Amino acid sequence: MEQLNQKFRWMIRIGTILYCVYMLLYAKSYQFMALNVFLAYIPIEISFYFERVKCKMFYFLAAFWLIFYPNAPYLFTDFFHLAELTIYQGSNQIFLQSIHDWFSFVLLSTGILVYGLLGMDTLFSLMDEANKKGIMTKHWQFGLITVLISSLSSLAIFVGRFDRLHSVHLFTKPVHTLQIIFFQWSQEKWLFVLLFTAFQLILLGMIFSLKQQNRIDRSH
Repeated sequence: MEQLNQKFRWMIRIGTILYCVYMLLYAKSYQFMALNVFLAYIPIEISFYFERVKCKMFYFLAAFWLIFYPNAPYLFTDFFHLAELTIYQGSNQIFLQSIHDWFSFVLLSTGILVYGLLGMDTLFSLMDEANKKGIMTKHWQFGLITVLISSLSSLAIFVGRFDRLHSVHLFTKPVHTLQIIFFQWSQEKWLFVLLFTAFQLILLGMIFSLKQQNRIDRSH
């Protein structure tokens, strides 16, 4: 099992490198996806080490993971960039057979779906390991942490999309970044956070259901 996990991890690492390099060098309209996917990959890489560290180091690793986790659900906001493609010709509902644009559609959608969902799945890796280490043992704790992290990541997504802040700004401009995240509010911000928290909970529910079904299939 450990050998299979290692192979899977290296497949993700190599796939991430190839995707980011291609998007950076050849995808003229979507070069930004190289950075967005790389940032969304960081929590995935961090999650590989949850089981290897002891409790004290686990808290530090979890905090580091939390800083970069919002980059995973943030990817879903990049679907709006599909509007730049010319394959859809307005209200007459005619789609052009432009292989170039359909290839761009596949590239963008692949980055969003693969790294968005894999990145969000690391939340369950975090909670599973916290349970094994005796940090979280009650069901209500899992629910509370899921809602809390989804809410915090929605906040981060809002400032990332509308204030153009990234996770790295927590290191380069920590005071300014925290001030924008937690002390500058508007009606639109509240509504966005609530909406995107609900959206993330739906996606997490889907991931959880698939994981549970996979466990049931393995037990039979």
